[in-house]
Amino acid sequence: MPSKTISLETDAYERLKATRRTGESFSAVVRRLTLPPAHATLRDLKKDMDAGIFGRGVDWTAVKRAVAGRRRSRDLRPT
Repeated sequence: MPSKTISLETDAYERLKATRRTGESFSAVVRRLTLPPAHATLRDLKKDMDAGIFGRGVDWTAVKRAVAGRRRSRDLRPT
């Protein structure tokens, strides 16, 4: 697979390195942390879901916790 060399400032590199999981490449970290391409269609997303690659590596427990937290803070707002 072709590759590209990129330059990162030291602090950005350290953050990326700290985010990397055991055995995970930097490319895999970037793929896990970035959104699908903006031109992705619903058909593209469904194809990824059917192939089992959409959402791979996502900590769904953390996502559910974040969503639940957002609901709670909304409930605390004055009406």
